[in-house]
Amino acid sequence: MLLNRPVKLRVSSASDFMLPVGLLSVLLVIAALISPYPVVLSLVVIASVGVGWTATILKFSKSTKVKLTLVIFPDGRVRLESDQSDTIEGFLDGQQWSTSWISVLRVVDGGRVRKLLIRSSCQRPKDNFRRLNMWLRQGLNSST
Repeated sequence: MLLNRPVKLRVSSASDFMLPVGLLSVLLVIAALISPYPVVLSLVVIASVGVGWTATILKFSKSTKVKLTLVIFPDGRVRLESDQSDTIEGFLDGQQWSTSWISVLRVVDGGRVRKLLIRSSCQRPKDNFRRLNMWLRQGLNSST
């Protein structure tokens, strides 16, 4: 039966959000320019965006770009697979939330908690994200 099969989902990375964050930064600069104190607010916005961009560049330049796949089983168990043959097994801890576009899942493996972001637009096939929403609404993690 289709409902008893595991769900495979692609985990979003920081590079998936570069365009929306860039557009938000441009909108912040425009809002600062039309404010009553355009010079001060523009400098604050540009400085904060620059600091955030530098921190992001420094943080991600040292790590390899890994594609993560999340496999969720009907009983709440989770397997996190990477394209470098690493596998992490754990379970959902019950503090996740989901909308029709995005889900944030908390996975516990041993004593470590991982927060994973899943976007519906990245999933192939689309039914996997719908099944995840259905499982979360029905209390998939209540048994774990």
